[in-house]
Amino acid sequence: MFSIIDRYLLSETLKGLFTILTVLLLILVGHAFINNLARVAMGTLTNGVIMELLGLEVLRVLGILLPAAYFFAILYTLGRMYRDNEMTAMSSCGLSVFRIYRAFLYSMVPLAGLVAWLTLSVLPWANQYIDEIRHLQKTETNVTSMAAGRFTEFSRGDLVFYVENLMLDNRMQNVFVQNRQHGKVGLITAEEGYQYEDEETGSRYIVLERGYRYQGIAGQADYSVSEFERYAVRVAQEDPSSARLRRKSLSSEELMNSESIRDRAEFQYRLAFPLAVVVFTLVSVPLSRSSPRQGVYGRLFIAFLVYFTFFNLLGVSGTWMKDGITPEWMGRWWVHILMLSLAAPLVLRDSVWAWSIKRWWLARRTA
Repeated sequence: MFSIIDRYLLSETLKGLFTILTVLLLILVGHAFINNLARVAMGTLTNGVIMELLGLEVLRVLGILLPAAYFFAILYTLGRMYRDNEMTAMSSCGLSVFRIYRAFLYSMVPLAGLVAWLTLSVLPWANQYIDEIRHLQKTETNVTSMAAGRFTEFSRGDLVFYVENLMLDNRMQNVFVQNRQHGKVGLITAEEGYQYEDEETGSRYIVLERGYRYQGIAGQADYSVSEFERYAVRVAQEDPSSARLRRKSLSSEELMNSESIRDRAEFQYRLAFPLAVVVFTLVSVPLSRSSPRQGVYGRLFIAFLVYFTFFNLLGVSGTWMKDGITPEWMGRWWVHILMLSLAAPLVLRDSVWAWSIKRWWLARRTA
């Protein structure tokens, strides 16, 4: 059963966790929203999928943000308690550092399980869904993204359109087209044009009216100029099923069973976040220890250094693993072991055993 101290520590920590996580999500989602608006302005994205992409972005980054939010929530909670002398009062009542760890253990275990589910299952699903949406948007907005006074490329550069004026009914005026077929470049100019989609085949066309078609290179014998009343240019569409999954979009089971070192590095990257919950919990308790005069932010700067050092080393470990600098059996696990080895002296320093050794040593010196 939870004791009064357990409930107090957990409630204060969870309040801080919710606040910090909300702030981090607002920052990252706001940045993603601005990027999506930029894509809409460029014509590579439609307005209808912005909210869907933002929801997927939240699911994608939630498992990555939770360990950091939990780390700083513990630091804030214990730092405030040190400032208000609550920890001093608890210590005088016999509350040891391991007793504090036991309280955080009740939230650490389910949180680590939640982060494992988010990073191992939800993260690749969200990445795959985002890739599918962007691929479909790429194929669907190619034709609809044309804007007046701007060159627009289709079919990977084989088709280039320029429209001088775009009417309200989407009819185009003074159209210029450069079309590359079988290694030959043709130019087309037309007074008007409009978009057309064949309902049976799903093929899309740009139908041009009253214009000229120039084929070949001027000055050569095969150069030709033809006039037309109506001319249709087919816009090649990509098959949505042909989109190749990125490594980040592959399932964790595929990565774990893969023989590729890069796939295994990606799998260990996902698994690093639930382990980070355990590492940050063990590191945060000794880091939060401060005197009342230091205030609640006494060791916050050191905590930021620890946090950024951990994730920078995590990125370095992936590069070393892929390049063969570190052996495969070591993988990325050495980062967690290194952080725990740095935290162990801090934990033992504040333990009952350390105080007993100090009292024994002082008694021996004064004897």
